[in-house]
Amino acid sequence: MQHSIRNNPDFASLHVILDQGEQLITEAGAMMGMSSDLQMTTNMKGGVLGAAKRALGGESIFLNTYTASGDGQRLDIAASSPGDVEHMKLSDAAVMVQSGSYLCSTPGISVDTKWGGARTFFGGEGLFMLRCSGEGDLWVSSYGAIFAVDVAGSYVVDTGHIVAFEESLGFKVRSVGGLKSLFFSSEGFVCEFSGNGRLWIQTRNSGALAGFLHPFRPVRSK
Repeated sequence: MQHSIRNNPDFASLHVILDQGEQLITEAGAMMGMSSDLQMTTNMKGGVLGAAKRALGGESIFLNTYTASGDGQRLDIAASSPGDVEHMKLSDAAVMVQSGSYLCSTPGISVDTKWGGARTFFGGEGLFMLRCSGEGDLWVSSYGAIFAVDVAGSYVVDTGHIVAFEESLGFKVRSVGGLKSLFFSSEGFVCEFSGNGRLWIQTRNSGALAGFLHPFRPVRSK
């Protein structure tokens, strides 16, 4: 399998060349284009229970599996939001991915929805995250560009900027300062990571964008 990421970091797209029998599993609606002989099937990974857990995690219930019927077949993929795509090669370590950031993976990667605890809810990230583990290739997407931080000790990130992190990292959600900072600093909650591992951050925050656009929304007069 050959793969390349283009048009990043603003409007990144993933381009994959598959040889006969090779497969790629993607989020529903991620395909931009493909070779006419490439075979696609749609199903609920993990059955009804697995689909329900994915829905709780903010992901699509259905996943598409593309299988090459011959060598050199092409698949072009892009995320729904403008931003970056990051490739991760997994072997021993598991990666936790925020809901909405999973783009695609090879069949050797297991994607399971995990309870993140009430702390993730209060941090504005929802109650569930995706745990990606196994051996193979994983691609995640973002809103904005992605950059990695190698944590050795502790590191604090605004919750709206988290894309993924290695499971070896511990984390807790807290406010930046006191009540005044919480309500007037425009920072809200942050996530403090601890331990040793890699963290992936996006440069844009969809919640902040929504807040910026809110005053400009059309208001219907009574």
